[in-house]
Amino acid sequence: MPKILSYTPAWLSRPSPGFDTFSSKASSRPSSSSKARSPKRNSNGTTGTASYVGPRRTIARRGTEIFVVVDNQIRWSELCMLKDDWEEAQELKAQSVKGKRRSSTINGTEDNIDEGDGSNYRILKVPVAEQIRQLIPSPNGDFIAILTSHTVHIAILPDSSHLGQPDTGPIRLKTHTLGPTTHVLAQSPIVSAVWHPLGVSGSCLVTITAEAVVRVWELNRDNRWSFDSPSLIIDLKKLADATSSEQDFGASGIGSNRGFSPDSVEMEVAAACFGGNGLDEEHGWASMTLWVVMREGDVYALCPLLPSKWQPAPLMIPSLSTYVVAKAKALENDSSASDEDFQDCDQQYKWFSEIDSQDPQLISGASDFAPEVEIYNRPSIPGPIPKLQGPFQLDPEPEESDIDPEIPLTDIFVIGAKVDADQLLSNEDDEFDYGGIEQGQLSVGVICLVSSNGRVHICLDFDGVEARWLPKQRTTTSRPLEDPISPTLLVLESLETMQSSEISKSTWPIFTSDPLSRYSLFLTHGGAVSYLSLTPWVDKLESELGSSGNAGASFRMDIVLQGSLTLRQRILHSDQETDANRQDLSACLVLQDSDLGYFALTTANDRAYAVTLDQPALFTDQEPSDAYLATKMQALMLAPPRSAYQPSAALWSPSPLPSFLETHVHSRHKRTLKEEIRLSTATLDLMTSAHRILSEETHSLGMAAADIFRRCERMTEEFRDQIKRANDLAHRIEVVIGDDADDYDDVEKKRGNDALEERLEIATKRQKELVRRQDALRRKVARAGGRELSEKEVAWEKEVRILEEQVLEVEGKDQEEEKDEGDHETWRRVEEVTKLKEELVSQVKDLAEEESKGDGGRSDIIPSEIRKAKVGQVMGLLERE
Repeated sequence: MPKILSYTPAWLSRPSPGFDTFSSKASSRPSSSSKARSPKRNSNGTTGTASYVGPRRTIARRGTEIFVVVDNQIRWSELCMLKDDWEEAQELKAQSVKGKRRSSTINGTEDNIDEGDGSNYRILKVPVAEQIRQLIPSPNGDFIAILTSHTVHIAILPDSSHLGQPDTGPIRLKTHTLGPTTHVLAQSPIVSAVWHPLGVSGSCLVTITAEAVVRVWELNRDNRWSFDSPSLIIDLKKLADATSSEQDFGASGIGSNRGFSPDSVEMEVAAACFGGNGLDEEHGWASMTLWVVMREGDVYALCPLLPSKWQPAPLMIPSLSTYVVAKAKALENDSSASDEDFQDCDQQYKWFSEIDSQDPQLISGASDFAPEVEIYNRPSIPGPIPKLQGPFQLDPEPEESDIDPEIPLTDIFVIGAKVDADQLLSNEDDEFDYGGIEQGQLSVGVICLVSSNGRVHICLDFDGVEARWLPKQRTTTSRPLEDPISPTLLVLESLETMQSSEISKSTWPIFTSDPLSRYSLFLTHGGAVSYLSLTPWVDKLESELGSSGNAGASFRMDIVLQGSLTLRQRILHSDQETDANRQDLSACLVLQDSDLGYFALTTANDRAYAVTLDQPALFTDQEPSDAYLATKMQALMLAPPRSAYQPSAALWSPSPLPSFLETHVHSRHKRTLKEEIRLSTATLDLMTSAHRILSEETHSLGMAAADIFRRCERMTEEFRDQIKRANDLAHRIEVVIGDDADDYDDVEKKRGNDALEERLEIATKRQKELVRRQDALRRKVARAGGRELSEKEVAWEKEVRILEEQVLEVEGKDQEEEKDEGDHETWRRVEEVTKLKEELVSQVKDLAEEESKGDGGRSDIIPSEIRKAKVGQVMGLLERE
């Protein structure tokens, strides 16, 4: 697990400039009318009375630049700049304390830095009247999608150098309304917007509405028409019941009749994502597959979903070519293949043949040093709209509480399967470089689902999703229709990440990818952020899937499943007050930078929450020394890192009562405020309204004071624990240096550094003595063993040992068991050799007796010594055999 180094840094805490970037000025600015004060807008643009239930992504990034929604405005800032400004201010403050600079100059500089008058961020003005819910920047950072509940706006982002100019005034961005007649309040709300990983220069956006309508937008900043009309529209409800590709899959118009349908409930979209990021190490179909999860729990897939012009990765075309050809050869030799399998293979072959026959268009890369990029056209055969695959059945099925409609799914995260590198390397084409494929990945897809109660389901897609299309013509066979076999997802593990007290109706957990590993992710849920790592079981599972032998596979898989599975850790908690103003955290950002480190950032209630992590290593069970060292380091740690206290906004925000008196009290009644109180209806109404405001203010102050009291009590307990840890550490140090030993018999013992040097000298002498004894034993064994054995002698010894084990194993068994088994060929050979030996010995004895009788004592013909020697040789050979 990654080690937590620190929580929200000082340069993001009050009163630093970074704190002002996330804080709202509405509370400190008196309103001019009652309309401006009601309803009050939160930092993410939502109103306090609005009951919005959906994803919150009110903070986004482009490198180390951040875009955050405050008062329904987009603010831009740069994290490294905020950190550098704070460090410079601290240096100036330190110099002023030492008297190296004049106090007036330093005070003026500090005032300018601490005021937060816009010098630390810039406001990006966009014509968005509705409440901003999500900010989604494009992969190349040229566009940013601004989502409200029903509308989508695309803003063209300036270059980083332009935003970082000394002029800190607001910037009006060039903004286009996406689908001015499509995504409107009268239509279905927007659920998800995803940038296509294969879009040309990252300019293809896919929007999904709650009514399961998918639209593909190919944006071009020089063509306004590209923002008005999508290039592809797919209604998933129509596609789910379709039998032919010639049907109409377009979305229904505004005035169309919409009767009740079970699909309107079962196919209410919760979230969507692509199965890949357009990388070389991913399977070719992964980046073309759009995964859609419904609130009721169904999961669907669209493959391939491509824009009219798309940009493949360098190894995507070779990998798809290898896969399609290998599949066609496998089906030719498979007698159990169905007609549908042959139809899918034929469609994939035609689809790829059209790609192979194209002459790709070459465009310049993202930078001057980047290579040229190939652009392909989407094949027209079999068609642009793929078949809807699903719903995927979860195996084993979740418990009854998991499929409760009151606990819907909220997000999906897909990790694509790796490309088959061995199959690619078997190709004779040496034009491509296959060395960039990362090893240690999984050959099956991983699908992570999360519900509103924080339960995460980790599923495996063993069958894989590949390109499929509907047939051209509708089948008219008279045979009864068979229920199609639904694809399945193997549920590997289900995790609980939230407590029952943290669950609310507005909670919407959201996944965030990890920039360091494909198999690690972050989950933002309610008021906390959790870290999930799939690394412990990925390598083990891949080794089992890649092994050719099936013997003992089930036993090894049980060990893998019963061992350490997904690692989880809650790395951040907001510590917000549990009142009506509590706000869920926005989806966190995770980045790896040389200045910031491994950094996670989120926001809620006009405040930033961050955590700095240590870069994790691969979590494997083959390194117990790491766990041992981690335990020792934890024992030496005086206090675990904790977030610094941030005072509640109620303690430093101005009172709303003066502004209330200015805006709600009529001018003719203001003079009565300075006179003696008279009992009247107007006075009663004024006192009631003032009491309502004061009661809320005093309640918030009381909660803030109670929080301070609780933190003080907790701090005293932490101090006691730190003192105890310090005492334990001091005792360990005394034991090491020998200060804990008492002097006996008036003999003064060495202490401190002298004692350590003495112990080190004794240990060094003992080590040298052990090395000397080991060398002596090795020389003695070498002299006793003679010369080393040759390779033939070693092989012969190995064969003799195997033969000995087989013989002794059989000799120890009962003869009845030996007859029943009858599988020990070696023992039968030994019996035959023994019988042959006895026959030969008896024959030799008979011949010797006959010769002695016939010759009568002619021992001078063959001397007895030679005869005995020959017989001994024969006996030796027989014994050896």
